[in-house]
Amino acid sequence: MDQKILDRMMAMAEAPDAAEASVTYMETQLRSFLKTGERVLICFSNQRIGGLGWIMEQAVLRCGGVPLIWGPDYRWKTVLQQAFFNHVTVIMAPPLIVLGLSKLGKHTGLPLYIRHAFIAGYPCLGWMLDGIVKGLDCTVHGCFSFGETGILAGISCPHCRGVHIREDVYGVDICDEDGKVLPDGQRGEMVVYPKEQPQLQLYMDDRACRLSEPCKCGSTAPRLEQLGPGREVPEDIAELGQQLHSWTSVLDCRVKRGSYGLEMELVVFPGEKLPKLPSAAKQIVRPWDPQTDTPFYYAPTVKNVDFPPESH
Repeated sequence: MDQKILDRMMAMAEAPDAAEASVTYMETQLRSFLKTGERVLICFSNQRIGGLGWIMEQAVLRCGGVPLIWGPDYRWKTVLQQAFFNHVTVIMAPPLIVLGLSKLGKHTGLPLYIRHAFIAGYPCLGWMLDGIVKGLDCTVHGCFSFGETGILAGISCPHCRGVHIREDVYGVDICDEDGKVLPDGQRGEMVVYPKEQPQLQLYMDDRACRLSEPCKCGSTAPRLEQLGPGREVPEDIAELGQQLHSWTSVLDCRVKRGSYGLEMELVVFPGEKLPKLPSAAKQIVRPWDPQTDTPFYYAPTVKNVDFPPESH
């Protein structure tokens, strides 16, 4: 991903008028399920004006909800306590944070009251969605955003596992390895650009296919389906990350292919059955420590490729 292009798109998206439009866009989506007085836990640390966390907070306020911001303590223990003691019924967070929270509730026996999860920061992959729905027994919504930036490029479809593009502001092409735009229905790399300056082509590496026919939900906006990691992440690493995170006994994990072979680190719940692990050049399996453990990174497992220093 070209950082210079991303920075320019961020500056455009987080300008006052554009940020206000994004708040209105988010508000429209939240009004379909958010009730007045509901407590909403927002798990995005950066609350700068125009950023994703700020957009969410403003939209929740306009809907009559009560926004609660996770932090400045970002331990797993803290998100569980905030959700439980504040009787949170809606959570807005990256998918692996929500998935981890569901596992924490099960492991500790603390009842969670979450009825809606709004996934953001990265498209929610199918296996993540399955785990969240099963773990929390909730309805999942979401948006297509770039991390915690104010680039809000789409909203999830309530009738399929896809994302409708915010086509008045952004365009999304699907391209092959040579940069050629593929026809609808073919899977390739996502290339996102602002309609205002279409020359700013941001190659995402992540893959999807684009469909333009009217959707069952009534929207005529093009949608993205079959979302997943691209060439940056080896297929076997992506599959392993999915398998490990699918276990309720694994709170958090990260895997990568290092210089000497497979490297992995797992945070697990003591006393629970663990998955069978492949041989690895570096393997760390340790019990969850409520006093110190924070999520490895606010992104899907396949993006978590940086290990902490040995002193961690």
